[in-house]
Amino acid sequence: MKQGAPGPKTTEQAGKARQAVQAAARNGQAKARFTQRAQQTAKRAVDTTKRATDAARAGMRALVEALHSLLIALAAGGSVAVLIVVLICLIAFVAGSAYGIFFAAEAPGEDAFTVQQAVEQLGGEYRDYLQQIESTMPHDRQEIKANDDVYYIRWQDVLAVFSSYVSGAEDGAPVAYLDESRLQQLRQTMWDMNEVAYSTYTETVEIEADEPAGDENTDSGDSSKNPGEDTESGNGTESAAAKTVTQTVLLIELTHKTPDEMAQDYAYTARQQEYLDLLRAPEYETLWAELLGGFLSGGGEILAPAGAWQSTGPLQWPLPITGSITSPFGYRTDPITGEVSYHSGTDIAAPAGTPILAAADGTVIVANGVDSWGGSYGYYVKLDHGGGLQTLYAHCQTICVTAGQQVQAGQVIGYVGHTGRATGDHLHFEIVENGQRQGRPS
Repeated sequence: MKQGAPGPKTTEQAGKARQAVQAAARNGQAKARFTQRAQQTAKRAVDTTKRATDAARAGMRALVEALHSLLIALAAGGSVAVLIVVLICLIAFVAGSAYGIFFAAEAPGEDAFTVQQAVEQLGGEYRDYLQQIESTMPHDRQEIKANDDVYYIRWQDVLAVFSSYVSGAEDGAPVAYLDESRLQQLRQTMWDMNEVAYSTYTETVEIEADEPAGDENTDSGDSSKNPGEDTESGNGTESAAAKTVTQTVLLIELTHKTPDEMAQDYAYTARQQEYLDLLRAPEYETLWAELLGGFLSGGGEILAPAGAWQSTGPLQWPLPITGSITSPFGYRTDPITGEVSYHSGTDIAAPAGTPILAAADGTVIVANGVDSWGGSYGYYVKLDHGGGLQTLYAHCQTICVTAGQQVQAGQVIGYVGHTGRATGDHLHFEIVENGQRQGRPS
């Protein structure tokens, strides 16, 4: 074998070298293909994420339409099976969206609160504060005024602001349950939206001292309180002389902020505003009421009134039974205390659950089925009959109308109860003409 000629070992090494080069080349091609595929996958992931985000936003809008259709189907008596399927399809999406607050009706653990529990606790704190003002400020009569002529907490607005602010934040999460931290956030929102101020002034009034005072099944406490704050008193007595009295009036002023005002105060982002708009859609007024308390779906039945209301005006008796007036409207001398007191409406005794009828055709301007205190009125309804005439129906067990609804005389709008400041079942019925409470329409 000549020197320098490739021997068996050298040939083998050369072959291995070529194989290594070829393998490296194949590996390089594989890596290049892998890198290319990875880049393509990443691009697809980015595109998918963008599409998913767009789809989620579109889904939110679609959900509004779907829930609206669901409400229409419910109202039309749609198939239960179909509705259940629709609900199941929507649940997962709803729970993870701005609508998650509707799922806070259930508490997932011992440290969680349902919406109704949270509303009851915070509403109690609000009511306790008002009663503290009442007990510490000497007065003969109480009057409550509100910037929007509403005496209750609009809990659906409070919850919509709270939910959209929390879930719509950059690092927000769906509000499908309430824990102690979120309860504190909700408490802050409630007080930010429901400011309370108070003052006193004196007034001199002349009263007819021969008016009979009320009987049982009326409101508790000082009957001078207004609104809806009547008294327990005995059988009426008569006195011939009228007299002039000077009273100290405790004026409580409620300032309710709207969701739009809160969005400005809280410096909402576009996402938070979008969530707030979704939750405030007017067609969900019924969903809020059913979630929070005293709303009963249905109604619309026209019943014949008892005809006991002897009025020269346009109003009929607001119950299908005669009932009895247990506390009249106006100033009167209480036969037990001998003091002058003021009652802002007429109390009519009736069993719990008795239908309450619209006293005339009109439009529902207030329908409180979410705040059982309701500024002492409890669940209540207020109707506008045009020409400056309005009527109010308080202490309802439940109501069955919503704001903006048109009603006819004799239509069922709620049911007798004793919510708010009341010691027994009765209807507190008010007549308001041109902003002034009256005993009867003129």
